[in-house]
Amino acid sequence: MATTALRRRRVSRWGVAVRVLAAIPANYLLTSLATACLARVLAMPPAEASVAATLFSFALFAMLALTAFAMRSIVRLWLWMIGAGIVLGGGLWLSLATGGRL
Repeated sequence: MATTALRRRRVSRWGVAVRVLAAIPANYLLTSLATACLARVLAMPPAEASVAATLFSFALFAMLALTAFAMRSIVRLWLWMIGAGIVLGGGLWLSLATGGRL
């Protein structure tokens, strides 16, 4: 029985590569979009909002990197990241289009 459990838990190199791709470059893109949106939404002076959003981004990047390896389904991971990227990108675009502050 121990060998069947090991076979089920075996992780392919492709799976690890896809998760590393999600944990580093895709995570960086998602974190930068979230940071930009947060800096534009916070109700404080622009310099302080940028600093606060940047401080938040360190925790967000770490959380998303851990989540990339914690989720069981790679497809669900990528769908979630793409969906969050679309929502955050749309929010940032809307903020820029309506003349939000920089």
